[in-house]
Amino acid sequence: MTADAFELRRCVRQHFLGRISSVIFDPGYRNHLALIADGYDVSVFLDDKLQDGCITADPDEGFVQLRAFLGSTATTDMRRGAVSIRISKKSAARRP
Repeated sequence: MTADAFELRRCVRQHFLGRISSVIFDPGYRNHLALIADGYDVSVFLDDKLQDGCITADPDEGFVQLRAFLGSTATTDMRRGAVSIRISKKSAARRP
């Protein structure tokens, strides 16, 4: 299936202005679930650098919490700075 000529317009990146989290008891969990359910790709940036393994991001508080692995031990790492949550709508061609 190929995308139509207007498909590129739907992939415009937008900023999300709230807290997101993959932790079920975190206040940002509902936001994260809603974005994923609505078909958005979510990218978290700290000081304009993409953050992989992000657990929680809060632009208002200015922090991200990341998964960190020290050998075989999993821990979390909190970093502070300018946080930006960027979302883009998944294209119909990429959906399973």
